[in-house]
Amino acid sequence: MKVTFLFSGLPHYLISLLNRLVSEHGIDVCLIIPKERGISLGEGIRLGSDAGEYRFSIHYLDELHGKLKKPYFKDLYLSLQEISPDILVLGWPYIVNYYFDRKARKIVKSLNISLVFREIPFMVAPKNRAMQYYRKHPVINENLEVENPVGLKFYPWAFGLNQMRRKYYNLVDATLIYASHGFKIHESFGISRDRIFLTHNSPDTDVIALTRSRLEEQGLEPGNPNRILHLGRLVKWKRVDLLIEAVAQLAVKHEDIELYIIGAGPEEQHLRELVRLKALEHRIKFLGSIYDPETLAREIMASAIYVLAGMGGLSINEAMAYGKPVICSKCDGTERDLVIDGVNGFFFQEGDAMDLALKIEILLNDPARSQLMGDNALSVIVQKINLVSVTQGFINCFDYLMRCKN
Repeated sequence: MKVTFLFSGLPHYLISLLNRLVSEHGIDVCLIIPKERGISLGEGIRLGSDAGEYRFSIHYLDELHGKLKKPYFKDLYLSLQEISPDILVLGWPYIVNYYFDRKARKIVKSLNISLVFREIPFMVAPKNRAMQYYRKHPVINENLEVENPVGLKFYPWAFGLNQMRRKYYNLVDATLIYASHGFKIHESFGISRDRIFLTHNSPDTDVIALTRSRLEEQGLEPGNPNRILHLGRLVKWKRVDLLIEAVAQLAVKHEDIELYIIGAGPEEQHLRELVRLKALEHRIKFLGSIYDPETLAREIMASAIYVLAGMGGLSINEAMAYGKPVICSKCDGTERDLVIDGVNGFFFQEGDAMDLALKIEILLNDPARSQLMGDNALSVIVQKINLVSVTQGFINCFDYLMRCKN
């Protein structure tokens, strides 16, 4: 079986998944990615670079702005003709211009290539509900800027977006979704449940488990039971500023409270200035990006609580894999499959620093409950959402499509 993926780059967390598809399941995997950094990639996303660790092949193509100002690959049809895969997997935004690419669609049809659309889905309205949905849940970017048109322009934009999605959902043979709320959305567009495959997303939980076990055997210094951790890029929609505000409120009563911030990005200077204004330099530490697995593991394991104050998702998995309770709000939808309120973490009111501080304080005041929640978080990773289960979700989809071909 030969499967080709279209990606806007190669984030480091995908490498283990793709390698596993090759080594554990014998799939011939090929990627098509941009020659330069992908247009649609978020700022600060870490990309894989060590070609020696790849068990899959990579085709590099020129990326350009296609119709509706969405990125696409130049002469994609030639690569598809050369690779001749059994299955083609692509996601947003490439699905948009694939719809307009007659040459690529002709090749896919002539070679009997099965088409799979892969998405979270995130900020996607159900069919025929775009206007109501986007009034209540506007599209925002990483800078927290609303991208919905205003005034009378909103109506044709919402209608056109709904129509566009109807068209490209009708092209696909199956879909892959990262979160269970995607079933209702895809079904609303006429995709039957048996063609929708839930994969979730995951870091390399095998490596995390080995690293955690090794460090536990070595014996770790006791961590600070009042240490909070942020892990992720420093961009506006991560709302690290909100977390700093919550820590400032808690610092009045909790003298030993700490916040360790792991990550880098365009908001770092602004966040440092905010910390200085709050006079919290001795409580809040910026550690920068940490890529060494053991160093990162030590920092996570030395913390008591993981907080994601804004958007994101995969860092929740990573914190849970190290047995940490999670406090979060509205993220990308995957959090609802991971966090059970009051069991392995808490949800706080979106954008509310006071409610966030309240949820953090509950765990600071009850270390035993915090530890129990952390154990429950680890159980979700071990039993439900991990690299093995995510890989199996892809395999279930691919096997289904190959049976359909036969």
